[in-house]
This record gives sequence, C-alpha cells and structure tokens, in this order.
Amino acid sequence: MWVSAIKQKPLYAPEESSSDIPFNFNGYGAAGNVMGPLVYAHYGSEEDFAFLANAGVNISGTIVLARYGQSFRANIAQRAEEQGALGLLLFSDPADYAPAGPDFVYPHSYFMPPSAAPLGTTKLVDGDPLTPFYPATESAFRIPEEEAPIPKIPVQPISYSDAFDLLSELSGAAAPQTWQGDLNITYHLGPAFREAEWSVNLEVNNYNTMTTTYNVIGVLQGREEPDRYVMLGNHLDSWLFGAVDPSSGTAAMLELSRVFLQLYNETGWRPRRSLVFCGWGAEEYGMVGSVEWTEQFAKQLSNRAVAYLNVDMAIEGNYTLRTKSAPILTEAVYQSARRIPNPNPEEVAAGRTTVYDTWAHRRPDPVQPDFPLMQLIGSGSDYKGLQHNIGVPCMDTRYTHDDKTLGEPMYHTLYETFALVDEIYDRGFKYHSAVTALWGDLAVKLAESKILPFSLHIYADYISKAQKNIEEIYGQIISSQNISLEFFADAAVNFNKAVTSFDKVLNGLDQNNPLAVRRVNDQLMLVERSFIDPQGLPGRSDYNHVITAPSKNNAYGGTAFAGLVDTLTAINEASKNDKKPLWRIFAQHLAAVTHFLNTAAKVLSDDLW
Repeated sequence: MWVSAIKQKPLYAPEESSSDIPFNFNGYGAAGNVMGPLVYAHYGSEEDFAFLANAGVNISGTIVLARYGQSFRANIAQRAEEQGALGLLLFSDPADYAPAGPDFVYPHSYFMPPSAAPLGTTKLVDGDPLTPFYPATESAFRIPEEEAPIPKIPVQPISYSDAFDLLSELSGAAAPQTWQGDLNITYHLGPAFREAEWSVNLEVNNYNTMTTTYNVIGVLQGREEPDRYVMLGNHLDSWLFGAVDPSSGTAAMLELSRVFLQLYNETGWRPRRSLVFCGWGAEEYGMVGSVEWTEQFAKQLSNRAVAYLNVDMAIEGNYTLRTKSAPILTEAVYQSARRIPNPNPEEVAAGRTTVYDTWAHRRPDPVQPDFPLMQLIGSGSDYKGLQHNIGVPCMDTRYTHDDKTLGEPMYHTLYETFALVDEIYDRGFKYHSAVTALWGDLAVKLAESKILPFSLHIYADYISKAQKNIEEIYGQIISSQNISLEFFADAAVNFNKAVTSFDKVLNGLDQNNPLAVRRVNDQLMLVERSFIDPQGLPGRSDYNHVITAPSKNNAYGGTAFAGLVDTLTAINEASKNDKKPLWRIFAQHLAAVTHFLNTAAKVLSDDLW
C-alpha cells in the first residue's frame, strides 16, 4: 500500500524542522474518509471538466486530481463537488512551479522542490461563513455550520512527488498534449489504474472551530480632513512561516508606520487626510478580518474612505512591479512609480532609473505598450470587501517574477522562510525598500493632494473599451434575443462626456474655497460608489461592484462587467431549455449596469434631474 506524505520534508532552513509544523491541509475542506477511482482534471477549470464530460469520463464517484495554477482552489473544489466527486487532491506541477528542472529548485533557487505542498483555503465566500453579510460580533446571528458555503467533500494538497506516484499508475485515455506536465511521464485521464483492483483512499481529519481573530488598526489623524481616510493594509497571519506571504508586506507596513510616526514626533507633521494602518487577522481563511471589519463599519467607510492601498506581500520575485488597481487610481500609481529609484543596478545601467521604467519595459500594456500593464483588481486579498462590496477604490502592489513563472513558487509551503527571502529573492532588501517607498509615496499623494488625484479619463476609457468589447464579441447573439445594447452604449458615452465636463469644473475651481474643494472631492469619491449594486451580481450577492468584480469562475482575477460576461458564458454552456431564464437574468443585469453607469455620470454633473 502506497501512502502520501502528511508533512513537507525539511530541506534547508532550521525552522523547517520545527515540531510545530502542521500536517498538510486545505482550510475548510470537509472531514471524511472516501475511496474511489482517480480522474486527472488538469487545472480543474470549467473548460477542463467540460472536456472530461465530452471525453466520456464520469466524475461522479471519483476522486479528482487537479493542478494549481489557473483557478482559485475553492473554485476547483466547487466544480468537483458539483460534478459528484468524492474528494479532491491538489498539486503543483513542475511545469508551472519548477520549469528550470529538478536541479534548480529550493534551496538552490526559488523554484518549488518535489516535497512542497501548498496549503490554502477552499472557502468561496469571504469573511466568516456563519455570518453572511453581517459582522461576526458577539451579538451576531450565526447560521448552522451545515448550511455554511464551504466544501462538503474532502480536499487535500499533495506534493508533485506524490502526484507523480499517482499519475504514473493511472491509465485510461492519454490526456491532451496541453494537459501534459513535467513529471516525465505520460499523463492519463483515468479513472482506471494499471492494476484493475487499485483505488485511492482519501482520509481528511479537518475540524472547524470558532475562535477570535484580531485586527490591529492605527491612525495618524489628518490636520484638515480627519474624517477622510487613506487606508494602508497587510494581513498578519500565514499558513506556515510566511516569510513572503505576508511577512514581506508586514515588514513594509511596519517600516512605513515607523517613518510616519518619527516624522510626526520630530516635526509635528500630519497629513491633510487621516492615514489608517490596518493589520488584518485571518486573511488566509478567506479575508475574515478585513471583510468582517468592513461589514461592521460599512456606513462610515462608504462615506469617508478615500482609497485602500494593500500590500499582501511586498515581493514574490525581483523581476518587475506587478500592480492591480481600480482604474481610478491608475495614474496616481504611475506617478508614484516614476518617483521611486530603481532597485536593480543592471536596469539603472541600461538607462531605466525608476521602478516605473522597468515596469513599462518588462511588463508593457499589450494595448498601450508605452505604459506598464495595470491589472484590474480582482479578489484574493483584503481589498475584497472595500472594493467589491462598498466601492472604495483599491490597489495591491508587489515585486514579482517574469511571465514564465506562475506567482510565487513557494507560496503557502514550508519553504517560505526568511532564508528564501534573504538569500535568494532580495539580498539587501532593496526590492522591499522600493515597494515600501512606492506605497508611502502613493499614500501621501492621496492624503495630501488638495484635489484627489483620481484618473477619471482612464476609468471612462476603460469602461468604453469594455462596453465595445462586449458588443463586438456578443452583440450578434444578444440582438438575436431582441435585447438592445443601445442604452448600455449610450451610458458609457454619457459617463465619458460627464468626465470631460467635470474636467472643466476642476480647471475653473477656486482651490482656496474649502467648501468648493470638499464638494468636488465628494463627487470624485462617489464615482466608485456609483458602481455598487445593492442586489449584487447575478447569483452572487456577495459581490456588488458591476465593473471590477472578478469572474465567478476565478475569484483571483478581475473581469470587466463580470456579471454580464459570466451570464453570457452560462448561456453558451446551457441546454436549450435552460437558456431562456438566463437571458432574462442577463437583460435585467444589463439594465442595472446601464443605470449605474448613468448614476456615475450624474454624480459628476451633480444633477438630480
């Protein structure tokens, strides 16, 4: 009988041998002991499960083996459960996380060794699953655990060494070439093994318990507008040692708070608006601390928060900057990046003297290659509640790898140690310093600028392109249902015109009139709030932002007009009889999106008629 490893093997750093290291597990995966045949499901995407169905591979009654790398693990668990799987095994293929080969892995590089097994949550909803939409205070009503939106099947991470042992014995049809990995075997779909009597026994002994988590909030009160908050945040918890996630970001925030406190103590300086430093608890279990705090203080934050600047981890590589943002913050981020000296001496020698220069050179925007790529903010960190539920514009930044590497290979593993950071990623902590400087510069810009430095034209352009993209791709099928996109297109134009008119207001503004300044800043703050639908997106009442919310198929990534795109995707995949109610949902959400675009235009024109 073959048995997988229950812990990750110590390889280098002394702390890897600690007796406190937990067994490999996925948070919220159900406890259970199940046995069945094995099916290889590639990345576990909607398309991957559809391929298996078309290939005649029945998921029901099987244990699914899927790779990390393309979908959020909770999405994979949900799909497997919906298909009738008994359980789910997750592994990281060396094709994605050790592409340089077996001799170039930790501790010799930052690539994943064979014994690594990334931990992580499998809960799709964010916050406390027992108190949906309300803060988890002592007085809160809590739903029974069996009603909570958490997996009902066992889920377990394994190493790619263990995945090799399973896949090498799997038979059935060979997986497509695009599904093959780098384990030096031919990957098969299953569900049979080479030995007919073999099967997989998955035993998971997770248990859920209620405990207290803590947020740490510090405030440097503003001198003129103390009731306007520029927020900075990082989470405090980790699955194991967390030297990258979150401690690289925690170190940056501690240094920033030290610098601002020293400046205040030595000079008495305060920013125009308040700076709020947020250390979040229980982020790894689904943004529990930040979402519950946002729910508790939603009214104040919706009225008073200017922006939230997140650094989940300061570095996951040293190649270039990677930033996700609400479009309204894009230009402010660019301006700050242009002010930060480049930490890479080779790039400086090539004439790229700032963080912005390398960012634009190494990761240009594919549509506007003169600018660096600014990704749309999705979910996956503590900006979720603020951006997607109450409409506070958010940003997340870090230094990252080149495009050949998927994220941080040591993410959530035993080997995410101080040695990894100090000896491999960032000797001298130059990249940490650059991210900290950018973070602080942007915070000061947002806190000190008399007129909020928001990118309305960039937002209007983004909306216009996204609207036209939907029309180009889906226009014909939408019109076949007698649904018009005319009002949607008009609303995008209306917002663009309102932005142009608002520019004229700003150009003629008497900036010595504090009430006039406050008025236009209130309008600027209301723009992001205008895109919040209190009813939520179709089938997703926990996401309210009609523009920046992520797709339901991948909570990590941002998707423009996700409610529209996801519904159209569902229509495309639905049977003929199921399409009609989905078209009604689409038409209703299209009308809602159109309304909120017009609302944003009215906010800028200050019209109530």
